[in-house]
Amino acid sequence: MYEVHMEELRQVTQLVVNQVSHWTPARWGSRGDTLHQVLQRIAGPEHVVPRLSDVALADQLRVLVADLMESTPDQARLSEAIEALRELRASLTAQ
Repeated sequence: MYEVHMEELRQVTQLVVNQVSHWTPARWGSRGDTLHQVLQRIAGPEHVVPRLSDVALADQLRVLVADLMESTPDQARLSEAIEALRELRASLTAQ
């Protein structure tokens, strides 16, 4: 089951990256702040995620998720990250 969650996290991360990586600064608007909040939620309160430019957020997401996966998180942490990214995708699509 753990591997299923890891694969699901990989997939939803790639979907978000594919969705936003080609956006121009003009298209980002307030969406950059939303994505940064999700990055911070995934990182947890013990880690401060620096707020980079909007166009760097997709790469920042990739790195953050790769670090999370290497840390062998528990099921709850994986589920929280997956849910945060799903909610993000829905909100970005709705805007």
